[in-house]
Amino acid sequence: MNKKFFMVFVEGENTPTVQHDNLEKAEKEAKRLAEKYGKKAFVLGSTSFIIPENINVKVDSFEDALEFLGRENNACMCGIPDKHVKALNAMYKLITIAEAWNKADNLVPDYDNHDQYKWFPWFQKRGTAGFVCADTNYTASCAAAYLGSRLCFSTSERATQFGKQFIDLWNDFLLFR
Repeated sequence: MNKKFFMVFVEGENTPTVQHDNLEKAEKEAKRLAEKYGKKAFVLGSTSFIIPENINVKVDSFEDALEFLGRENNACMCGIPDKHVKALNAMYKLITIAEAWNKADNLVPDYDNHDQYKWFPWFQKRGTAGFVCADTNYTASCAAAYLGSRLCFSTSERATQFGKQFIDLWNDFLLFR
C-alpha cells in the first residue's frame, strides 16, 4: 500500500469498519455515521507508511543473522581437519542465516507435515566459476534429502533468493577451494 488512506471513527462506537481511499468518501461516511448515532465522527488520514524491510535486506550477512537471532558466534572447529574448516564454517553461516530468514517468515519446518512445502536451492556446476543457483525443489513429497533440511524455505522464490544471494558461501561449502 503506497497511497494515503482515511478512516472514520465514531465516538464511543466500535469503529472504523472501512478504509477509504479518498477524503471525500470518508467525510461522507463520517456525516452519515454522525447522523445515525447522534455522536461526533472523526476522519483520520494516514500521514506516512512504515513498510517492513525485506529480510534479505535486513539480514544479508552472517553477523546480521546472529544479531537478528540474538546470538553470539560460538563456532568451534576444534579437531576438524584444516581442509574441511572452510566448508563447515560456510555451512554454519548458511544454516544461521537461513534460520533468521525463516524466523522472519514464520517458517518452522515440520518434516512430519507432508502438506508443508519446504523449498531449497538447487545448484549446478558451471565450469571453473563454481556452482550457480539453478532452480529450487521442495522436500514435502520427496523421500530423498538433496541438500539438507536445515536450509529450506517457505517458497521457491525465497529459496532461489537465498541460493543466489549467498552463492559465495555455497561455493565455499560445496567446493574444495
